[in-house]
Amino acid sequence: MDGLITTLQRMSIHDGPGIRTVIFMKGCNMRCKWCHNPETWVCSRQVQYIKEKCIRCLSCLNICPARAIEAGNDSMKIDRDKCLKCGLCTQVCSSGALSFIGREVSTEKLWEEIRKDIPYFKKSHGGITISGGEPMMQSGFVKEFLGICKQNGIHTAIESNMTFPWKVVEEFIPLTDLWLCDLKHADDAVHRRWTGVGNANIISNIGRLADRGVELCVRTPVIPGVNDSKEDIEAICRLLLPYKGKLTYTLLGFHTLGFGKYESLGMVNEFLGEEALAPEKLEELKNIVSKWIAC
Repeated sequence: MDGLITTLQRMSIHDGPGIRTVIFMKGCNMRCKWCHNPETWVCSRQVQYIKEKCIRCLSCLNICPARAIEAGNDSMKIDRDKCLKCGLCTQVCSSGALSFIGREVSTEKLWEEIRKDIPYFKKSHGGITISGGEPMMQSGFVKEFLGICKQNGIHTAIESNMTFPWKVVEEFIPLTDLWLCDLKHADDAVHRRWTGVGNANIISNIGRLADRGVELCVRTPVIPGVNDSKEDIEAICRLLLPYKGKLTYTLLGFHTLGFGKYESLGMVNEFLGEEALAPEKLEELKNIVSKWIAC
């Protein structure tokens, strides 16, 4: 089965135990306004333009069959509505300013790439983590690949927004050793405002997974002006308290890494100009969590 991925991130130590290879799937049903990986939103290939690499040779302009590229004052401009995604511009771009985000790969070919990392997995008790985007958007491909990993004794983890019906989530249980999922806000309306999706399925699925005894880590990215108050975090703790001892809960600090991707993809960054969360603020909220639920 073929799937669409953006990249492989090797030697990761933040997405599960040990040294891991993280596979970023393309396609997501959420639209978190602070997203650090906007290139994973659309489940199709996209042209990326990094103006700092551009030498303005105009090769892309001359070859584009849709006339979707024009020369601006200090960079090339791409009309995303006209772009055919044919890739001709990326082929003639000698500086690497233009490239495709997203590549199709079969589960077999992906395994051939991943198996090179097995010595690191074994020595560190690591494995693979499927991230995104949202892995369950390509559930068939992901399940097939997780199955291959399990057959070869590789520890598996999945990072999911958990917005899908339980019957979809349940099928991943035999294939997944560690579940990593975000709960961004306790209030359904506020959650929908900032992510485009409600939180009812997320909360329900977290509870069901916890009761099934899987290894489960719930995380909240702390976003300024969204969920960074004592009341916001305590509200989430109250939702998770019935599952104390059945899951872990941690907070992640908001940062601005990856914000340059928006410009390179012709997207609007609604959090542009926002500063990273102060470390002392994060520690303050973590102290609140420690009083409510085991971290």
